[in-house]
Amino acid sequence: MFNQLVKNLEDFRRTKSYDLVTATPLIAWYVLGLVRQAPLTWLRASDLILGRTGLLDFLQLVALAGSFVLIFLLIYLLLTRRTPERRTHGIGPRLVAIGGTFLGVGILLLDPVRLSLPLQIAADLLIIAGAAGSLVAVSWLGRSFSLMPEARQLVTSGPYACIRHPLYAAEMLGIAGLMLQFKQPWAVILGGLVFVLQYWRTVFEERLLQEVYPNYGIYRARTWRFVPYVF
Repeated sequence: MFNQLVKNLEDFRRTKSYDLVTATPLIAWYVLGLVRQAPLTWLRASDLILGRTGLLDFLQLVALAGSFVLIFLLIYLLLTRRTPERRTHGIGPRLVAIGGTFLGVGILLLDPVRLSLPLQIAADLLIIAGAAGSLVAVSWLGRSFSLMPEARQLVTSGPYACIRHPLYAAEMLGIAGLMLQFKQPWAVILGGLVFVLQYWRTVFEERLLQEVYPNYGIYRARTWRFVPYVF
């Protein structure tokens, strides 16, 4: 009886239904983000239509619009992605993935700081670059997108032809932009923790991909982790 129950559970874990169940909390999180960003996005869009938009407001609107597009794409991919060929084992890789994904939101709970115009522009440009880079990376990742370390399909084209983790690299650009805009040193501490977790996350992911895809070692040898010709 118990063995049959375990077998049924394992069979269910391989189905699309189980994949949708595991994706539901992340989808809900993204929807909450859309709801929270909607009032400010509408305000900046209204200002633009009425001709009352300055440079910083325009940059903020671009970042918000990019974030909306990215979130809608992520929700779509979570609903349509492939079922994984193999999932990670153990609680450690899952905790690292969750921390790397959500810890950066803690920066938004800190008190914002007033920046000089050059620093504010730099912060906005980093956020825009992060959103744009994430959108490109996710578009190439397509139905292989995942939060946890999972092997769905090995993607080695587009930005993945140069670096193995372009999505995380883009996310860290956005986090760097956020860090500049909130109370120090706490914003830097939280951002630094996100960077560490994202690196650790790649270690777990690459270990799993190496086990599933025999040619992953060749791909890994000719690419960089985050930055071409650097690291």
